[in-house]
Amino acid sequence: MTMSRTASPQVARWTAASLTLAGILFLLFPVLRPWPDETVATMDLAAAFASDRWVLAHVLGILGLTLLGPAFLGLRTLLGGTRGAAAATAATAAAVTAWAGASLSALYFGAEIFGIRTIAQAATREGDAGLLADVEVLRMQPMAATLFAIGLLLLAVAGVLVATALWRSGGPTRWAGLPLAAGLLLVLPQFWGGPSVRIAHGVLVAVGCLLAAWAVRATRAA
Repeated sequence: MTMSRTASPQVARWTAASLTLAGILFLLFPVLRPWPDETVATMDLAAAFASDRWVLAHVLGILGLTLLGPAFLGLRTLLGGTRGAAAATAATAAAVTAWAGASLSALYFGAEIFGIRTIAQAATREGDAGLLADVEVLRMQPMAATLFAIGLLLLAVAGVLVATALWRSGGPTRWAGLPLAAGLLLVLPQFWGGPSVRIAHGVLVAVGCLLAAWAVRATRAA
């Protein structure tokens, strides 16, 4: 990867740090999230939805999404002025789409954190697992589901754009954005997978973020 000669070393450090932290948070989300059987409404399911782990995991997921925009913006600054001006343009578009996608996705995650937890707490308090039927109603509310899907599609676009930016920048680490692009492209379909698929996806995104951070650090050290 060829970076701008005028880019600040601090920008490179913060960009790499943001990517690294985002990767860790993307991994922690599925690892810490409770994985009860959601096919049957039970008190065990209510307890999982009402747990602190449910809240913590989703908050970490939101933070991971939030860090992508600043990280891609830092990458755009680092690529500015390189021989491939198209690389900086792609990185700019990646930052914009990542921020928009994260914002829309965070709205839905907020409902997951607090709405579902409130329903689960009511079920636990009343001893009535039947109240959990409202969880699916909340999740599939048309406007909420549509905004969530749009947000995740924008994240997929951001992944493709950041991989394009890194590829166009040239150098031996130009491929480093490809795993991250794959991970962000799979954010939406992985929701139909089981716990092992979801955790494996977290690993993929984490590796993608770490590789992109490595590419930034390796270039600045060169």
